[in-house]
Amino acid sequence: MFICDCHSDTITELYKKNEDLYANKQMIDVERIIANGGGLQFCGLFVPTPEFRYGGGLRYCLKLVDKYLIETKKLEAQGLDLLKVLSKEDVDHVLEHKIATLLAIEEGGALDGSLEALRIYYELGVRCMTLVWSNRNDIADGVNEECSKGGLTVFGRQVVHEMNRLGMAVDVSHISTYGFWDVIATSEKPIIATHSNAYSLCDHPRNLRDDQLKALNENNGFVGITFAGQFLEKDWADACIESVYKHFSYMMDVMGNDNHLGFGSDFDGISHPPYNIQGVQDFRPLLDYLSTKFSDETIAKITHQNCLDYLKRVL
Repeated sequence: MFICDCHSDTITELYKKNEDLYANKQMIDVERIIANGGGLQFCGLFVPTPEFRYGGGLRYCLKLVDKYLIETKKLEAQGLDLLKVLSKEDVDHVLEHKIATLLAIEEGGALDGSLEALRIYYELGVRCMTLVWSNRNDIADGVNEECSKGGLTVFGRQVVHEMNRLGMAVDVSHISTYGFWDVIATSEKPIIATHSNAYSLCDHPRNLRDDQLKALNENNGFVGITFAGQFLEKDWADACIESVYKHFSYMMDVMGNDNHLGFGSDFDGISHPPYNIQGVQDFRPLLDYLSTKFSDETIAKITHQNCLDYLKRVL
C-alpha cells in the first residue's frame, strides 16, 4: 500500500548522526518505505527552539537542506525511482513512483524574520512549513505560550500570505489556539496540521479541539494523525495501534467525513511511540488492523488520496 506520511524528523537525525537516507538505524529509511509498497515522505527539517528562536535558524536550516539534497542525489545516483514533489503536476504522478519526498521545515524561526529567506527556501524545494514549534518566534506564539493569548504577529500574517502566493502548505501544528484561528482567518488556501491528534480523546495541549477539527474540515484542509504516545493516550505507555484507530474514528465523526485525515507519524521526532509502532515498517500491521475497521475506500483515502488531494489544492 502506498502511504503518504506528512511529518518526520529523519533528515535532522541523519544530519546529526551522519547516516544515509536509503538505509539507516532510524525509524524511517527509503529501503523500508519501498518494502511497504512505496510512499510519499514529508522530510521535515527541525530547527530546535529556543536555541535558534531569534537568530541562527537560517544557517542551521540550510545545513539540513544541504543534507536533504545530498541524500536525494545519492538515491538518484543509485537509480531509485524518486520523485521530489514541487508542484501540483508532480502530485498527479506521485503514485507512479516507488518513493517521493516533499521538503518541509518545522519551526518558522528558520526564516530569521525574513520573507526573502522564505522565498529562497521555496527555490530550494521547500513546500511546507510549520509556522512555530510550541514556543514563541517572530511569526506567532506556540502552545507553550497559551497564557499570553497571542496569535500571529504582523510578520506572521505576511508569512502566511507569501506562503499562499508561492504555493506552500501552511502547517498549524504546535501553534497556540489563538494563532490557529488567526491562520484560519488569514490564509486564502487550505491549511494543514501535519502531526496532531484529537484533544477530546487525549487532552495534550498539542492536540486539536473539536472546533478546530470542524474548522479544518470547512477549510478543506488536512490533519495528519501522529504516533506520539503522549498525544494518543493520557498514559503514553498505553499507546498502541488501537489508539491510532480511535483517533481516526473520533475525528471522522467530528468532521462528518473521511476526506481530510491521513498520517503524520513524527517518526524520528518522538521519544514515546506506541509499543507496536516502532518504525515505518509497522505501517503494515497498523493498516492490517485499520482494514478490519474501515472500508477499502476509506483506507485508500487515509493512506494517500486525502493527502494528495490536499497538496493539489495548495501547491
